[in-house]
Amino acid sequence: MNESDFLHSLRLRIKACEPLIWIETPDDDWILEALRRELTPQNITFDITDDPRWEEIDKYTQRTVIAWTNLTTRDCEAHASSLIRLSRQLRTTVTLVILSLPGNQRPQFLSHVPVLVAPLPGLNARKALAQLVLGSFARDAKLLNRIAYISAGLTRTQLYRVLTRCLLEAKTTNDMGTSAFPGAPASSFPGSEFNNFERNILNEKKQLLSSNLSLEIIDDHVSLDDIGGVNELKIWLRQRTAVFTEQARKFGLMPPKGLLLVGVQGCGKSLIAKAIANVWNFPLLKLDISSIFANHDESPDAVLARALSVADTMSPAVIWCDEIEKAFGKGADPTTRRLLGHILSWLQERKSNAFFVATANDVRELPSELVRKGRFDELFFVDLPDEDARADIFRIHLRKRHRNTNLFNCNELAEATNFFSGAEIEQTVIAALFNAFSQNRDITQDDILDTIQDTIPLYKQREDDIKRLREWASERTRMAANNARMLSYFS
Repeated sequence: MNESDFLHSLRLRIKACEPLIWIETPDDDWILEALRRELTPQNITFDITDDPRWEEIDKYTQRTVIAWTNLTTRDCEAHASSLIRLSRQLRTTVTLVILSLPGNQRPQFLSHVPVLVAPLPGLNARKALAQLVLGSFARDAKLLNRIAYISAGLTRTQLYRVLTRCLLEAKTTNDMGTSAFPGAPASSFPGSEFNNFERNILNEKKQLLSSNLSLEIIDDHVSLDDIGGVNELKIWLRQRTAVFTEQARKFGLMPPKGLLLVGVQGCGKSLIAKAIANVWNFPLLKLDISSIFANHDESPDAVLARALSVADTMSPAVIWCDEIEKAFGKGADPTTRRLLGHILSWLQERKSNAFFVATANDVRELPSELVRKGRFDELFFVDLPDEDARADIFRIHLRKRHRNTNLFNCNELAEATNFFSGAEIEQTVIAALFNAFSQNRDITQDDILDTIQDTIPLYKQREDDIKRLREWASERTRMAANNARMLSYFS
């Protein structure tokens, strides 16, 4: 429910003279302001209280709406008889709007009273709040839009406070004689130096997730350039970079739902999940299925529902479930299969811009309802890298460790690592570095070739399993890389 729908529902309930309206909200102010703005022109009395005087309420003769703030469970219990009496009235001049924090349990004696859940601020509301807080500093529309975009999932109070801290941080730095944004006047924030806002907003989101053990924000700045091969998948991702915008919706495009990556172990499926978040500039949330069962105070269904709800409110975001077959394999118990049903329903019905990425090694364990067409936008198979991709992977890992790739014959290294995975290639470079460091010299081509000779790739140990995996993928998935060897294998 967005803000407009929420206020419309609240308005209708008040017009219908419902005696009691229970609202869960982390922010009271905007609802109180909306009520005041709505009721004043209608000559409806509007009061705010944190201690209702029932003897006075019973005497009201004019149409009145009372907002009860700062509510606690003890307050409800203390006023139980009055609340029950008010909630059962068919015709009433008084509507009591109870504003409760999320998580506060509604008393059992009010179970017949529906609960309205106030939404978190939408894009336009976040943009307006950022404009209000930053004032004359918010001169760059692009920066203002960026703040509004990345702050999804924060309450109005949280966003107000984090933006205020950013302003104070900038002012403190300027007072010390150094601009917080090099080369910029103290009165403006250029786009290229807006990193402290993005960093602080992300830290605020981490704090938001700190109590949700099943979700974790992953900070890992992996780009698509850090992954060798998978050229077809890279094209697919880059084509969808701007699909989450309003312009794309007007064009007739809906945001993609998710991606299932299956393939050989160690070939970069997890790296791809991290790169998706970075290429789209989304936060990456890792969904830990095992921790869903670790909470003994709530049922697994409730924990998962809360995690998916947080994912929705923090969207646009990438939700990553690693090795999904271990949690939802064919031998899963009824509870686990029920959780899978919740995830599949969420994938099908959600309205948010949350993008779900699942990775799997042993696809034979995946239930059919997970891999059938329509669940994900695409199923990609990530195979062992071909020779060109292996050469790229060697260059990536040598550059990552501050080595000049021109000093190495990466094509020779690629030729020597037939059937190696990306992870195994990385380990050969690391092992060669250890060897060179122990001898107090720099790494050489021969060091890497020697470690290659000492390495037995996974393919040699599980050749039959990998071939069966390729056969399964040839009929059910799209190839992440235009791998000539893979194509010739099936032709």
